[in-house]
Amino acid sequence: MKGRRIALLGLGVENEALGRYLVSKGIRFALRDRAEGDRMRRLRREWGNAVHSWLVGETYLRSLAQFDLVYRTPGISFLHPDLAAARRGGTEVSSQTRLFFDLCPAAILGVTGTKGKGTTASLLALALAGGPHRRVRLGGNIGLPPISFVGELSRGDLAIVELSSFQLQDLHRSPAISVVLNIGSDHLDYHADQEEYAEAKEAICRFQTSDNYLVLNADCAATRRLGEDSPARLLYFSVAGEVETGAFAAQDRLWLRRLGARREEICKIRELPLRGRHNVANVLAAAAGAAAAGASVEQIAAAIQAMQALPHRLEFVGTFDGVEYYDDSLATTPEAALAALESFEPPIHLIAGGSSKGADFKELGAGVAAGGVRSLSLLGDEAQRIATAAEQAGYRGQVTLCESMQEAVESARGTAEAGDVVLLSPACASFGLFASYAERGRVFRRLAVELT
Repeated sequence: MKGRRIALLGLGVENEALGRYLVSKGIRFALRDRAEGDRMRRLRREWGNAVHSWLVGETYLRSLAQFDLVYRTPGISFLHPDLAAARRGGTEVSSQTRLFFDLCPAAILGVTGTKGKGTTASLLALALAGGPHRRVRLGGNIGLPPISFVGELSRGDLAIVELSSFQLQDLHRSPAISVVLNIGSDHLDYHADQEEYAEAKEAICRFQTSDNYLVLNADCAATRRLGEDSPARLLYFSVAGEVETGAFAAQDRLWLRRLGARREEICKIRELPLRGRHNVANVLAAAAGAAAAGASVEQIAAAIQAMQALPHRLEFVGTFDGVEYYDDSLATTPEAALAALESFEPPIHLIAGGSSKGADFKELGAGVAAGGVRSLSLLGDEAQRIATAAEQAGYRGQVTLCESMQEAVESARGTAEAGDVVLLSPACASFGLFASYAERGRVFRRLAVELT
């Protein structure tokens, strides 16, 4: 890389980690971003002359032909017209994730899916912490860019990487073990269409060989198709019935079946510490992936018992005035919100809405109308569309359009009775009202405590 003209496009968490890596190697680069924020002002002081030029403004993606190599932040689509023009001009377009794959000497276990990636990746890390790999590190979309720990890894180690469609788009290698949870509908405000979104996900296994493992959801037609032409060793997981090789739920238990072996009991379903049928699927996916990586059934069972809900993923906030409050702010798709609704006994008071991702709320509306939801408190740009979808499906409960999270929590609290559940599961992105899903969840949690 030394001697090449390099630029980092967009200064988010990933490119900050990448910039630190380049600085540590004595590699100078340019930095471009749409706007100058606190992060850039801090790094201007910290990185000094390591960055030979800074360009801030709406034209930050123009004139990229002057660079030999550019690293895009995941928020900039691989298909962006300015990046396409740069590639035609001979500029290489890469990313922090792609560089990590090129540099990593350890085996990589990758996890992707429309929902459930963080829970599954975290459980895999727990299950494999005791071996057989010398060292196990967890990173990726879950919050820690893997380039930040690539220097610690060596042969015999394992890197578990949670991968979003944004990060998969420009890969030219696949992990040694790939886990695909589901392929639903998401980020249609970013991807050209559903087909292009699914194609981005497929990169996790596109370059696998016969020495690799591919773990697929047998209950999802879109993921099952990935195994049709794959040379990798296939494992499946299913909550609906037995699989020949992999992990499955049957007879109120979770089971593991290795290739050519008898099934082994992992645990009873009622022993799972995580709520919801979708989390049963996540646990089974982790069990199959951990088995592919060499974990014993005892390691997998112990990891399940130690597992706790991740922040903002059906996280229990507390019981106030007899009402249970749950923070599922990471549910940014209608499918995720529907799965959350199915995780509770009614009555439920749902807080939803936010900024658009191009989603269709028809199925969520049907789920709301099917019973169990006593009130809807909706906010953000998509509030009316969610309300309309529910009403068209036959919902006749209370619907309140709210201007703020405080108004939404007050509305739900005012309707809820002892024994009910107030659930924040937005089905939408957070932007417009909040900086991130995490901030949205924190505000909900604070208000749940303060207003009760």
